[in-house]
Amino acid sequence: MGGCQAALIVGLGILKHRGVDWPMTVMAVLSASLLAAGVLSHYWDIWVHRTVRGISFLFVGIDAAGDLFSLISVFFQPKLDVLGMVIYGTELALWLGVFACGGYYNFLPWARKKWLSQHGSPEESENAEPEDVNTASGSIYIRDVPPSTSVFRTVSAAFEGLRSRTMAPGGRGARQ
Repeated sequence: MGGCQAALIVGLGILKHRGVDWPMTVMAVLSASLLAAGVLSHYWDIWVHRTVRGISFLFVGIDAAGDLFSLISVFFQPKLDVLGMVIYGTELALWLGVFACGGYYNFLPWARKKWLSQHGSPEESENAEPEDVNTASGSIYIRDVPPSTSVFRTVSAAFEGLRSRTMAPGGRGARQ
């Protein structure tokens, strides 16, 4: 990967020196598209589980702030760079959407449950619990997923979490 990066730096530098700019634009669009695809994978996870899990909101906030300040810096350039605005604006909008989903799926149910436990009857706060989702191997709670402090997840960690929450026949957990 280091050799590939070095070859791209040298090759794109030579092309830029010769006045050919389109390869640099292609690389910028490709990198922005891959970044957007990475964020969109979080949207799929949010859609499937109806909660924001495995995402550090501190990281999201820092990344969104970087996109915001980069977008603002584009406005102070001598010539307005539309491609830069689109790239930074897209990434900022995607991260703000993750924040909004976190507020809707994580914060609002938590605040509702807390408010009902302080102001409502115990029966109402019990009814505020999330409904279970039936799977082929048993039932799990949507919000029975511990939040992560890291934005990085591994495939093995995802499978480990699935094994620990699935139910085997007879009501016992999959891990014995």
